[in-house]
Amino acid sequence: MRFTDRVCVVNGAASDIGAAVVDRLRGEGALVVGVDRKEHSVGDVSVTADLLAEDEVRALYADVVGRLGRLDVVYNNQGLMDRGDLSLLHTDLDIWRTVQDANLTSTFLSCKHAVPLLLETDPRGGAIVNSASFLAEIGAATAQMGYAAAKAAVVQLTRDLGVHLARGGVRVNAVLFGPIDTPAQRAVFERNPGALDKRLVHWPMGRFGTLAEAAATVAFLASDDAGFITAAAIPLDGGITRAFTVPEDSATP
Repeated sequence: MRFTDRVCVVNGAASDIGAAVVDRLRGEGALVVGVDRKEHSVGDVSVTADLLAEDEVRALYADVVGRLGRLDVVYNNQGLMDRGDLSLLHTDLDIWRTVQDANLTSTFLSCKHAVPLLLETDPRGGAIVNSASFLAEIGAATAQMGYAAAKAAVVQLTRDLGVHLARGGVRVNAVLFGPIDTPAQRAVFERNPGALDKRLVHWPMGRFGTLAEAAATVAFLASDDAGFITAAAIPLDGGITRAFTVPEDSATP
C-alpha cells in the first residue's frame, strides 16, 4: 500500500496503459484522478480535459487540490503515433506539429502546472513520471521520425526538470516504453503482414511487454521505493535498445 493517503493524477487514463496504471495505483491505496480528452469513467475521480489547452490544464490541477486537498503523483501518459508521420522528407508540417504537440507540448503543460502544487504539498515534494519511448534512444531509418523526436524531447525535459527540482523533493523520471501488448500496438504491425514476425527476431525477449509490467514500472518510479532516482529514463523494452545480437536459444551462452 505504497500510495495510501496520496492523490495521483493519471493523464491519458482512458488508454490501455493509462487504465492499467490507474488500477495499479488504486490497488496500492491511492486516490486517483483519471484525465482524458474523451469522456470516460476511469479513476476514483474522472475528468475530461484537453491537455493542449493551458487554461484547462491549469484549472485541472487547481481543482484536484481544491477538492482533494493535495497532489502527490502525476503520470503523463500522453502520446500520439500518426500514420502520416513518416521520414523527414515525406512528413507534412501539419503532421509534424500535431505529433509534437500531442507528445511534447501536452507533457510540458502538465508539468508546468503540476509542479507548483507538488511543491506546496505537505510534506513537500512528490513524483512525476513521463511516458517516452525506446525510439528516443536509437536511430531508425523507418517511419515516425516526428514521434521519436518528440519523445526524445520528453526525455530531455525529464532530465532537466529532475535536476532542477531535486532539492525541492520532486522527482521526475521517464519510462522508455518498448512494445507493450495493447490492441493499438498490435495494429501497428498488422497493417503490414509479416511485419511482427520480422520484428520479433530482433527483440531479445521475443515478446511484447505486458500491461501489468508497464503499470508496475510506473508505480515503482512514482513510489518512495524509487526515492533516490530522478532525472532518469528507465527502459522498459525487453532489452531491444541494448541488443547487438539476439541469441537463438536463451539457454545458449
